[in-house]
Amino acid sequence: MKTETDVVEIDLTPLRNQLPAPDEAPQPARPVIQFFKPTELRDYRPPEGVVLVGDCHVTRGSVFAIGGAPGVGKSRAAVALAVAGATGADWFGLPVRTPFKTLVIQNENGRFRLSREFADLDCIALDEFVRVCEPPPYGLAFDREEFCAAVSAEIADLKPDVIVIDPWNAVARDEKAKDYLETFNAIRAVIPAGDAAPALGIVAHTRKPKSEEKYRGRELLHLLAGSYVLGSVPRTVFVMLHASDDPTGNDIVWVCCKNNDGELGDRSAWRRRNGLFVHVKDFDWDAFDKPASDRPTVTEADVAEVFHHGDRQLSRKQAVTELAERTGCKTSACYNALKKHAAHLREDSDLLTWTP
Repeated sequence: MKTETDVVEIDLTPLRNQLPAPDEAPQPARPVIQFFKPTELRDYRPPEGVVLVGDCHVTRGSVFAIGGAPGVGKSRAAVALAVAGATGADWFGLPVRTPFKTLVIQNENGRFRLSREFADLDCIALDEFVRVCEPPPYGLAFDREEFCAAVSAEIADLKPDVIVIDPWNAVARDEKAKDYLETFNAIRAVIPAGDAAPALGIVAHTRKPKSEEKYRGRELLHLLAGSYVLGSVPRTVFVMLHASDDPTGNDIVWVCCKNNDGELGDRSAWRRRNGLFVHVKDFDWDAFDKPASDRPTVTEADVAEVFHHGDRQLSRKQAVTELAERTGCKTSACYNALKKHAAHLREDSDLLTWTP
């Protein structure tokens, strides 16, 4: 138990370094609340460089969210945003309006994984624009003074235009609305405010939809896991979807399901490659949109027939290929069919045989 004599020593040097030099005039305090006449609102012109990406998809001072299932590529999407800010390349088809710097505060990937993510990128060109932390020892601890001091020091050094928090559940550990609001406030207390405030990006998980659910467009907002606050606070929300159930597939579908200040834009399909994404122009949208109940299925009879009811041996890959040709199903459905009917399959030297 702490006593009155206990002292917690915190290195405040990074925070002192942020104070203005003696010859610099201090910035006026930001009013608690301001009111404007209609004519003042009409005539307001935002400072240059407020809109960073798209049609107000990513803007200074606003919150945006990237949601998706585990393993879909959310962290890579955040890196792709940082690369776009440094190079001027489009981000998932959205134009970059002005160059920007990005600070990624993440708790997902260690330095080995990060080295693979950046291996195929022009890192020399990115050094001036991008910073990514390794997972901190105590996680994304915005409730610890020393953590906030370290983040503040890095912000003062880089002066980022975008700050990404990856993932959200590493900061907000309770899904209650009160905890979510307190978490947003804790983060905002660390980052600069005002017209020069960076955009704040939140990387969040989505819940697994039920088998009969097929969300599209704005409905995808309901897939964000946790409190309604996570969908209501951001001005913009993007959702990434696996293009299929194929566990070996690298295609994803990118959808903007909320944009309070601009147009949503069209959904698009992308393939994970070389640390980033490439556009899939010939994506089969009809197959993607087809309800699960209307899709072809692989029956027990189909599996038995492929193996000639026990008179034929096949490798797992061969069986999947022939089932896909026979039924028109995706390879993921064929792999699942082999798992479902595993009780009828005997494996010997990597070859499968049907047993009635």
